[in-house]
Amino acid sequence: MNRAAGTWQWDGVRFFLAVARAGSLSGAARVLRVGHVTVGRRITLLEKRLGVTLLHRTPDGFAVTPAGDAVLRQCIAMENAALDLERVAAGRDSLAAGSIRLTATEALAPRLIAPAVA
Repeated sequence: MNRAAGTWQWDGVRFFLAVARAGSLSGAARVLRVGHVTVGRRITLLEKRLGVTLLHRTPDGFAVTPAGDAVLRQCIAMENAALDLERVAAGRDSLAAGSIRLTATEALAPRLIAPAVA
């Protein structure tokens, strides 16, 4: 990665994944809700930063190059890690913490409440 070209843009990964999956700039643009020109620019910028050609144009759209395939595997791993991070964070927010006081009659407590709490 050429740091002189600017700071790393994680969004480049999203754009690359979208084109690799859709097979076209316009398909990726629809998924990302941006213009196809923006998608093309972002892919070009990512390729320059990495110093490799990730995609090549075919009569049917775009195909991932061998170098792009290696990068794609890492991008998928990054995406999965980001999704895992979101799941972990979301789960932490929903965890209950604190004390609970529960009252019940002596007849209900051992038969209904205690088994449910255990």
